[in-house]
Amino acid sequence: MTARILSSELSTIIQDSKRKNTDLRNAAEKSLADLKALPNTSDAQISADLRRRPNFVTPFVIACGTRNAKSAASGVNGLLRLVVSGGLSPDSLKDALQAFGDCASLVLDVQLKVLQAIPSLLQNYGSSLNGKLLASTFQVCFLLHASKTAVVSNTAAASLQQLLSSTFEKVAVEDENPPSAEQVTIIALQNGSSKAHQAAADAYYLLKDICVLTEGGEPKILHGASLTSSFGLELLEIILKTQVDTLVGHEEQIYLLRTHMMPLIVKTLSEKAGFNITVRAVRLLRLLLRNFLSVMIDEIEMAMSLINHLLDLNTSILWKRTLCLELLKDTFDDPKLVRSIYALYDEQKDRKNLIVDHLASLVRLAAEKPALIGAGQRSSGLEAQQDFSADQIAVELAGFSGSVGTSTTETNLSRPGISIQWSTLRLSCIDHIDKAEPPAIPVTCPYYLVLTCINGFSEGLSKFLLPFTAPTRTRSKRERNSTHDSQDMPQPSVKERTEPSDDTNDSRTEVQSSAQGKGSLVNPLALVGHEMYDQIRTSALIMEHCWPAFLATSSTFFKASLDSENLHALIRSFQKFTQIAGVLELSTPRDALLTELAKHAVPVTAGRFMKTSNSTISRHRRREEDEETDSTDGEGSPGPGAPSKAPKVSDRTPTFIGPRNLLCLRALLNLGIALGPLLNASWMIILESLHQVDVVLINSEWRSVQGHWEPPKGLADRNYEGKAPTKDDISTEMSAVEAVMGRLYESTSDLPHEAFLQLLRCFKNLIYKVSGLGDELPKRSKAHTSDRRHVRLGSMSGLHMSDMTASKTLMLLFDRFGQIGQNNVARLSRQQASGSSWSIISELLVDHTGTSNGNTDVRICAAQKLNALVNQLAITTTLESFQDDDDEIIGTCLETLTAAVSSLWRSKSSTSASTCSLEIHLMELETLISILEHCGGALQSSWDTVFLIIVSIFQNTGGSVIGDEKRRIGLYACDPRSPKLVRSSFASLQLICSDYMTELPERCMVMLLDTSYYFCSQDQDFNISLTSLTFFRSISDYLRQDELFDGEIQTCSTESDLFQLISSGSGIISRSIIWDYLLLHLRYLATDSRLEVRHGALHTLFGILEACGDALGIVAWRRCFRLTCFELLFAVSAKYQEQKNTNGSRWGETCVLVVQYVSNTFIRSLKAFSGHEYLSTIWDQLLTKFGELLDAGSLRVGQAVFDSLAELLVELFGVPGFPKSALSSAWAIWQDHSLAEYKLTDKVDNQDALTAYLRFIPQFHSMLDGGFDPAQSEIVMLRSKSCIVQSTPVIYGSDVDEMTQVQRLGLRNMSSISTSSSDMLVKLAEEIGSLVRMAFQAENGQAQKGKTFIALSKAAMDVLANLVKHHCNPSEHSTTPLLATALHSLKVPIQLKYKWKTEGKGAPTWKKATSTALSILNTDLLRECTESVQNAQDLWTAIISISNAIAAADTEAYDAEKTDILADQTFDIESFIQLQSIIIPLLGSVHDPSIHREYMHSVFTNSLIHEPHPDDLPLTSDHALLSGLATKHIGRVQALPPTRRAQMCYVLLDHLFSLVTAHDPSTSSVSAKESITLARAAAQYLILRVGVVLKAYIYDQPLRGLMPQPLSQKREMRHVLQKVVGLESEPEAFQGGMMGAGGGAGGDGERKVGGGKKKHLGLIFGMLVQALKAAKRDEEMAARLRDVVEAVAGMGV
Repeated sequence: MTARILSSELSTIIQDSKRKNTDLRNAAEKSLADLKALPNTSDAQISADLRRRPNFVTPFVIACGTRNAKSAASGVNGLLRLVVSGGLSPDSLKDALQAFGDCASLVLDVQLKVLQAIPSLLQNYGSSLNGKLLASTFQVCFLLHASKTAVVSNTAAASLQQLLSSTFEKVAVEDENPPSAEQVTIIALQNGSSKAHQAAADAYYLLKDICVLTEGGEPKILHGASLTSSFGLELLEIILKTQVDTLVGHEEQIYLLRTHMMPLIVKTLSEKAGFNITVRAVRLLRLLLRNFLSVMIDEIEMAMSLINHLLDLNTSILWKRTLCLELLKDTFDDPKLVRSIYALYDEQKDRKNLIVDHLASLVRLAAEKPALIGAGQRSSGLEAQQDFSADQIAVELAGFSGSVGTSTTETNLSRPGISIQWSTLRLSCIDHIDKAEPPAIPVTCPYYLVLTCINGFSEGLSKFLLPFTAPTRTRSKRERNSTHDSQDMPQPSVKERTEPSDDTNDSRTEVQSSAQGKGSLVNPLALVGHEMYDQIRTSALIMEHCWPAFLATSSTFFKASLDSENLHALIRSFQKFTQIAGVLELSTPRDALLTELAKHAVPVTAGRFMKTSNSTISRHRRREEDEETDSTDGEGSPGPGAPSKAPKVSDRTPTFIGPRNLLCLRALLNLGIALGPLLNASWMIILESLHQVDVVLINSEWRSVQGHWEPPKGLADRNYEGKAPTKDDISTEMSAVEAVMGRLYESTSDLPHEAFLQLLRCFKNLIYKVSGLGDELPKRSKAHTSDRRHVRLGSMSGLHMSDMTASKTLMLLFDRFGQIGQNNVARLSRQQASGSSWSIISELLVDHTGTSNGNTDVRICAAQKLNALVNQLAITTTLESFQDDDDEIIGTCLETLTAAVSSLWRSKSSTSASTCSLEIHLMELETLISILEHCGGALQSSWDTVFLIIVSIFQNTGGSVIGDEKRRIGLYACDPRSPKLVRSSFASLQLICSDYMTELPERCMVMLLDTSYYFCSQDQDFNISLTSLTFFRSISDYLRQDELFDGEIQTCSTESDLFQLISSGSGIISRSIIWDYLLLHLRYLATDSRLEVRHGALHTLFGILEACGDALGIVAWRRCFRLTCFELLFAVSAKYQEQKNTNGSRWGETCVLVVQYVSNTFIRSLKAFSGHEYLSTIWDQLLTKFGELLDAGSLRVGQAVFDSLAELLVELFGVPGFPKSALSSAWAIWQDHSLAEYKLTDKVDNQDALTAYLRFIPQFHSMLDGGFDPAQSEIVMLRSKSCIVQSTPVIYGSDVDEMTQVQRLGLRNMSSISTSSSDMLVKLAEEIGSLVRMAFQAENGQAQKGKTFIALSKAAMDVLANLVKHHCNPSEHSTTPLLATALHSLKVPIQLKYKWKTEGKGAPTWKKATSTALSILNTDLLRECTESVQNAQDLWTAIISISNAIAAADTEAYDAEKTDILADQTFDIESFIQLQSIIIPLLGSVHDPSIHREYMHSVFTNSLIHEPHPDDLPLTSDHALLSGLATKHIGRVQALPPTRRAQMCYVLLDHLFSLVTAHDPSTSSVSAKESITLARAAAQYLILRVGVVLKAYIYDQPLRGLMPQPLSQKREMRHVLQKVVGLESEPEAFQGGMMGAGGGAGGDGERKVGGGKKKHLGLIFGMLVQALKAAKRDEEMAARLRDVVEAVAGMGV
């Protein structure tokens, strides 16, 4: 590639110089020849060979020197390729650079080629570029930079920057590896000389020439180079920015910075240089200040003084002031630089105070035009679009802020106020390096920069100093936000404190940890041995000397109109600056800064709430307003578009708190957290400021909700034109303030004891002053008074507040006071003995809680705080486990609650005061609950006090509850003061019973029972009455956990004895007596007027008996039944009789429950009564009570009684001592009280009652040795059926698919009857059969009263089948009636096939009945019944009916959607075939011809496929059976529809043929005699069946003409003809007179035929002949008829 390019360029040169330049052509030809002579291996090899030939470059150099564009282009291309490939000999560098210089002024392409070669020169020949070669290279670049073509100039500038970097990099390399053999250059300096190696010397002279060229002087090595000031300053900036270490390490370079660069900067700033030049100069100064401060002290002092001078309003123009302020901003943003400047200048006596002077300049600059920054009494918010009317500015000065826009426009440049929107530039002036003209700078931009400077100044100090204040150990977040106490004493200066001391732990240099402190803040000045101590000391000196300027500047901006971001930054920096003053123990600046911040936390118009005569702050406000007015009147013009002066706030301006005030307040609270232990004399700044804000908020209609402030509704509407902050803005800021306030309260827990007492006293005196109940604040010492000159904001006695405002502020004070107390509960628990802190708190809160004439809200608030503190103190005491003091401290808490409660009801008060007292009482009870929950286990001697507080909610009326006996005990009807009190007090009782019952002494158990009874009997809270009942169970379990029950209970045999023993109070009452007393309470509660209460009492009472049953002896059980169970049955029965007509249903429920409980109790007592004679006695007594309950006629009671009887019978089975004779009383109750006979009212369901009534029978039956006697069996059967019939429909259910419980039990009871009496069996079968038929006896097939009995009918079929199978004995004469009865019942559902529509799941009832009938019939049983019983007609009638029902079906009534008629037909065919297999062998033996005739008629009728002509069937008698065939009638043309059960008809038709078939003894199971009997009975029906088909064809077919015979009729006729031809009939079947079949159709009467088994053909021959004549157009049928006729002819007709 290299050889080809060079060869091409040389050829071009030769071609262009043939006749113009002989030397150039010769040199090119020679170089070309040399190039061709080289071996063409690779580019690298060619480049190496060319590098050894210095003369090879000659034609390219000459071509560049011709200054001909075309030749120079080839020359530059060749040189460029040689430089890029490294083929240029180092000896030819000078010529190459000269050639590049010659081409610098040629065309653009040539210039760009030259610039392309510069980077390759640096890369490949950098080590050779030094001295003059380096200078030549720079000269080439400078020449190109001077080009007017932008791309050339800019590329040359980049190349120059690259050359500069390369030059100084070689210096750095040279410094690391200094050469030894090279010549050293001596450089003369101001006070001597310096030795420099080659690279260093080149850099020196290069930097010097650039400075000279920038100043416009004559360079030393860069001859002929020209450089603009702007570009020269840019090159210098690059050097200073990138070569700091190199410049600092060389004395000669620093010398240049001092003697050339700094004078250049000062000169540029001093003169009226252009904007871009000045920007570059300021940027250079910034770099010198940052990187070369220590080596240019004098020069920087001069330059920074000049900067300070340029800040003056009358000295510089706006953009230059802005540049200077941006420089100061960058300076103050670098805390390390600030410390260095202060240490080098301000700390030195012979130097200027640069930092102090700069801050002083900022003070002057900030205050020079107050109106321009919107200065007023308060920093206000700014709107994006403002109309600066007086009203709007008044609103802004009141503390409101609006939204700030997002873009700066020209109209914003002169707007007052400081905002990110219009007070800043998109790009800083100092960064406008390529702009010849300054940008449009807002007039408020300098003030924005001043604000940024002081913020950066504060941030820098805080970032450096605050990390040193942290203690060495790890602390929690709360500890990190809190500090500890230090001595309140005059503080020494920083210098005094930083002098070395023998005692490094002196109290003056380090904040000491108190006894209660968890950690301490370290004074950074105490870290004497720290490696950064000098910088710490310097920072402290900065703080001590600069805080006045910071305060003054910040105060100015606090009064300015700032947007949200700037105000946040100002307050944040102010807070940090104040915190630094605090941790450095500088009390004067700390208090001054706190005072300033507190002043701005309160709206400016808050002074109107204060009395003029006594208020210090009011005078302070007026003085500030006057001063501001004077300053604005005397100032010059603020600038174009700005208002002439700041408006004065009118007294009419509404006072509202704004986010700006809240920000200051939040900062003040944060400082309280950080400096809390150090604020002994300064706490009032925070407390009074916070309270003043509360007053303003209350008067501005803010609302405090649960300790949180909420802004008033319509806030924006009440302020001017929406300039007020939005509700969300204020709410957000208020939430932040409340969060900080919470952290402040938490930090008080780390205060030392004395500091905490001081804080409490301040709060106490403040509260007493506001409420008017206390004295003035205690006098302070002179020392304290002298330190408060910066602290007092004004006495709160100067506040002018309404009663409403005073009450609200008092509540806020109590809220904060309570929070402080809660955060110091641990301290209070440890100091309980001395009581100094607790006495202050409790005295204050109790005084305001019990004051009956006080404001109700204040009283409630004080009570809340008192209860919270009492509760938390008790809990904390228990958790701390100070076992010696636990009971004493908790007792003190309870006594405090008792005193608070007792003070509420001492005197009569107004309704509002009583309501307040109730609410406070409720709070006291809730506090008691909490104390019991957490501290109940620690109580020992205070339980009486606890019960006293609990029962304090009742007003004793003196009325008796349950009689004279109980009046002696003291259980009176107590009227609760309020339902809320009941619920709250009950919670304490509940807690005692659940958790602390074991802690109660024995003397308190009776109090516990009485208290529980009080809550059960009260009627204001129903749930509590129910819940209180459970306590009796818990008390019972506790009382009887270790004792047996027999013995002691005999000491009180009557209720009177028990009452006397309890009320006397003499001696120790045993647990058994207390247990009896408990049962007595429950017995009376069981008759309470409220249903749930008495049921709950019953549940509890019998639950106790159940739990104690195993421990009770027979004597105890007898007492329980006599005094509890039976008396309870008697009482509830009497109540039911009384309330039967009014509230009987509810007392009926109670009766049911009592019956159940008493029954269960009797069962549990069986173990004790087992084998004892008293068992039978108590059983009879119990049944007597049950009978009395049944006499009331209640189904529910009856259900309960019979359920209990059934259960009792189960349990009594096998119990020793229980005689079987005792069952008679149970049977008597069941027999005499039939629940099915009870009268029912509407909507009464007797299903459950009848179920219970029927369930008694199985249990009773199981206890009988021989089962039911006949009388009992009949009663059971009739009562069971009566229950089934009289039962009401199932609610939300149906008995279609499943039987009801009553039906199931009734059927089971009937099926369980076992008897050998034939009459009884028939009766039973009849009753069960009636159950089968019951479903089908309802009118129109619909169930009566919602009952269908479908499922019952199906189940009864199975029972009936089982009854027949088990009791049908052929030897018994009752078999046939039993079987007949069953079949008569089963035929009903079969006959209703398709007519009955109500069916359930599973098989239809007719199918079920069919299957059942077939299952109970068999040939043997039927034969015995037929042979051994004379009267079998009824049985066979039933059988024939069933057969007919199976064969028949009303196909018009079936439902096609629900019925599969084909499947049903198949089922019927199978059933019919099965039935015929059973009855046909025996049917012929029946002597009654009517049975045969009925059966044959059934088969004939059901075998008809098409409806015959009415004249064909004149069925009047057996002799007239075939008479219809002889009649004539008109034929029918219309097609006759076949039956839907044609297959069944064909089966019956075939069966009819089979009955006439001749008997074959080898295959038939029927005897010949019986077979002949059946054939004779069936013969005429067969002739009639065939004749009907033939006659229809004879009369109908001629009328059809050419129409074919209908398919179904043709099929039937084919089948008949086929069967007729093939039939071999019984010869004797057709004996006797039989009318000729052909007579009716024109035949000749009866014919004589040959062959005994074909007689039937002769009977129908005439009809066959007529049919053959009618079939003359029906060839198929004619052929078939012809075959039949021929068959007849062949037999000799």
